[in-house]
Amino acid sequence: MGDERPGDSVFTTVAFRNSTLLALSAHEKRLMHFAEIARCPPLEVDTLRQEIHRALEVTPLEAGLMRIKWSSTGVLSVDIRENPMIRGPVSAISVAAPRWPRRFRGIKHGAWSAYAAAMEDADRMGSDIALLIHDYCIVDGDRCTPILLDEDGVAYVPGEEQGAVSSVTLSLIEHELESAGIPLRTAWLTEELVRRCREFVVIGTGIGAVAVEEIDGHEIPIGEHLLIPIERGLNAAWAASEVR
Repeated sequence: MGDERPGDSVFTTVAFRNSTLLALSAHEKRLMHFAEIARCPPLEVDTLRQEIHRALEVTPLEAGLMRIKWSSTGVLSVDIRENPMIRGPVSAISVAAPRWPRRFRGIKHGAWSAYAAAMEDADRMGSDIALLIHDYCIVDGDRCTPILLDEDGVAYVPGEEQGAVSSVTLSLIEHELESAGIPLRTAWLTEELVRRCREFVVIGTGIGAVAVEEIDGHEIPIGEHLLIPIERGLNAAWAASEVR
């Protein structure tokens, strides 16, 4: 993966429990969208689902993560791995965000080694996650999407324009946040926003939803205004997900 260029491949990661895959249709659409942006050949849904079914049949795991990768040469691979549980609240460090040409922003592509390196940096420092920084703003997480609750009650999340990856998990919980009276907006997560925030949460396919209690040693308030509706949205998404 570290030797690839952005246009060499695209991928998405799906969580599964037994034969249930979380938001599989949304991940399929995302992967096909990524492939179009990266100028990979078209991917047939039937081919994709056959490979997913084959991978589930042979894995000994009852739950885990499934990484689905589609290359610019038309090679499809499905790799399954364990999903170690991360208990919140978590600590985070900041690392410099990679910057690619604009058309590769917001997609998971072949040149993903910078994200893997960010995870390794966090682990070496004794932190749980790494938050990616550009122009003194948080623009993404190493394997998660950051959500900040401002003092005015508005939740802010970095979007593709800021450099964040398009998040399936975010699409699953957005309605629950709005229903709880928390407007969700995209923004640069500036130092000032972080300094005054009421809560800070990270979400993702593997990580689920956990509160962040500190960033680079800066203490972050802990609450449940974000976590409760987010967890409600994730539980509803699992209940509605497809069985293969």
